[in-house]
Amino acid sequence: MAALKQFWRSLRSSPYLKLIPAVVGVLLVFAVITSGASTRESTETQDNNCAYHPEAYEGLNPAALEGELTSTGLIGRIHGAAPEAQLYVLSVREPNNFFAHTEYSLIPRDEDIPSFQQLSRHDLVCVQGKVQQNPSPQTHIAVEGIQTLDIWSGLDNYPPYQHEQGIPDELKAGDRFVGKVHAIGDEGKVLVVEYKDAVLPVFVRSGDVTKDLYRGDIVRLAYRIQSWPDRPPHLQLDPTADTPIEVISSIASWDGQTKSLSGQLVKFPRSPQIKLDVYAIAVQTKGVKRYFTLVNFQDMDQFQAILDKLAAIWEDNQDAAVNGRNLLIEPNVTIEATGKINMISAEQANPQILLSSLNELRQLQ
Repeated sequence: MAALKQFWRSLRSSPYLKLIPAVVGVLLVFAVITSGASTRESTETQDNNCAYHPEAYEGLNPAALEGELTSTGLIGRIHGAAPEAQLYVLSVREPNNFFAHTEYSLIPRDEDIPSFQQLSRHDLVCVQGKVQQNPSPQTHIAVEGIQTLDIWSGLDNYPPYQHEQGIPDELKAGDRFVGKVHAIGDEGKVLVVEYKDAVLPVFVRSGDVTKDLYRGDIVRLAYRIQSWPDRPPHLQLDPTADTPIEVISSIASWDGQTKSLSGQLVKFPRSPQIKLDVYAIAVQTKGVKRYFTLVNFQDMDQFQAILDKLAAIWEDNQDAAVNGRNLLIEPNVTIEATGKINMISAEQANPQILLSSLNELRQLQ
């Protein structure tokens, strides 16, 4: 309850009140916490004296951040790590504004790949290197040294998630697939899509056909596989297709609608950005899985009751929980939730179901 009260104070006093639902999950607290001991070891690819200079991160000025990168190190948290594809993304935040952040793609040297393979989402790292010029607006860093400063252990008690290696075979043989928008930015010029468990950067020549996409949109993509780079594998929109990308289920169109949805119970374990466990349901739409977080922004007592109920269900079934990459899934528990859908930002990590009371939650299985 204390953690929820702290969240509520942050929520009510924040000048970014309207944006709070748009951040990863919910329950954002302006503090860095350590989630406990880890079985993984810190990685270090060169001796350095990392130093954090808050003034260099104010406003996220590219020149100032590049200055840190080439000197005492750029400090941020791993946003995503897919070792089988050598796909690593660093998230760097403004010191006193959780909502301001920028992401970098990390390119390890061959000799550093074993160290990179130990990295996990939310790990705090210090990176030294150089910005690599490329035709994409997504900034890439050629890493010359990396040091792990803090390890997140939220999934360490579960077997590691086993990714498929590279591009799934059926994509190598085809030219179209139905998947989900994983990330969108820079007016559509930065696009990452998901197909099954593969996370695939897509080279976009013009943002005209992608600028209105939302994270979580289900799309049909006409694509070609780029010959370079092959790690991580990249796609490009097929320039010969009449419709290179077609939205077949727009998540933004659900915003404000009241829906009853059901799916497996999901938990996002507390992290450095989210001080409480966040619960969600995995909902299948057009054969693609979306995660809807279950929240209440109006009544703290009702929200606590909802969290308590979901936590009790989770604990009763936790022995069957499995690692779902950056979350945990209860495959034997199905929850139905009824409420208003909340999706207000193209970059919002997950849509939300706004629940008014416990009566809008029901365990089906």
